Amino acid sequence: MPFNFENFINNSKLEYTKEIVGIDTFLSSLGFHYFSNVQLNNKHITFNSISLVLEVSCNLDLLELLSHFNTGRWGNSGTEESPLQHALEILNTKNKYNIDIEELTFFLNDTSIVIKRIYDKSIPTQLNDILKQIAFNYVFLTRGLTQKPYEIFVPIFEDSFENMEANEDQINTAPKTYSEFWGIYLDKDDEASIYDVLKNTYVSGDLEFLSE
Repeated sequence: MPFNFENFINNSKLEYTKEIVGIDTFLSSLGFHYFSNVQLNNKHITFNSISLVLEVSCNLDLLELLSHFNTGRWGNSGTEESPLQHALEILNTKNKYNIDIEELTFFLNDTSIVIKRIYDKSIPTQLNDILKQIAFNYVFLTRGLTQKPYEIFVPIFEDSFENMEANEDQINTAPKTYSEFWGIYLDKDDEASIYDVLKNTYVSGDLEFLSE
């Protein structure tokens, strides 16, 4: 059979505009568990996968959110897994291609938290641990409660900042966990600072967020 270019283009269009079965139920479930308005900001589609960019708008301050999270009143599905992980697993059972979260942003009253994917299913499986890390590091993040973070980027890649006091073999490597380096904007600083999660301290370096 001769190659039909028109059919190839039409089939490609169908692939790249495919719908996600159950997406509205997925977003509603997240909104219920996170007391938020959850929106699908974007989706990146390949032939066998879809990566979602989600925005979660929550009418809470960061400390309120962390307090409710620690007591199980917010972001709790009644199991060890996060509501995001549980809802995504259900969503994947309804679709024939792999669906994952590429980027998740929490817009709170006083700050925003941007979480980027570092490996397959890293955001849904690690979200609870990320929130626990933010809670644990809050005093250090705020420089002894003297400043407030208005943007938190989790994580940052080491090739996005320069002049860091580290060994050369540590530079230009992708983070393997979310417990390495974060980018923090504090209310009294004009530029973002680099926070070393494991050492609970800020480190010197010039941070450059790379646009996609």
